Amino acid sequence: MPIAHEVKAFASSSNILLVTKVITISSIGIFAGTALNYNTIVMPSLRKFASSSSLAVWAEMYLLAKPIQISTITISALGGMFLFYKTANPYYLYSAVLMASIAPYTFSLLYPINNKLLEIRKHGGDDRPVEEMLVRWDTIHFGRTVISYGAFFLTLYGALRGAPAGRAVLLK
Repeated sequence: MPIAHEVKAFASSSNILLVTKVITISSIGIFAGTALNYNTIVMPSLRKFASSSSLAVWAEMYLLAKPIQISTITISALGGMFLFYKTANPYYLYSAVLMASIAPYTFSLLYPINNKLLEIRKHGGDDRPVEEMLVRWDTIHFGRTVISYGAFFLTLYGALRGAPAGRAVLLK
């Protein structure tokens, strides 16, 4: 009985909303921090090495970061939509839309560069365009960083602001 009582108490609407807020804010923060790390540390560091070395390091980091980036985008977008649904707070919806927009942004602008870089890495060949492509990748990737920080601040503002005036929390 005590365990069932604890589970029931935890499953209250306020606890579910709190946990969802923490998970959503954390996932956006992880994405944004990782994105900023690439723009401010990783990519400038890679420019100090030969193209083949830079490409090797970039490819390994890209392959390691990809599942983290996909999962944090998904968790933060779904979390923001859930929070909007339960609270009617539009800032959660705005941040969810921003985080979700990173996927088409990435597919349309970064994936063509990613694929070319990975192809050069896999098959070798002329690595003269590698440095230029890495600079271009970094510039385009900065857009993802800006979008994610916009979503991060919107979510924090939404969490601090609370539910809109005159709107009851939908989860009972």
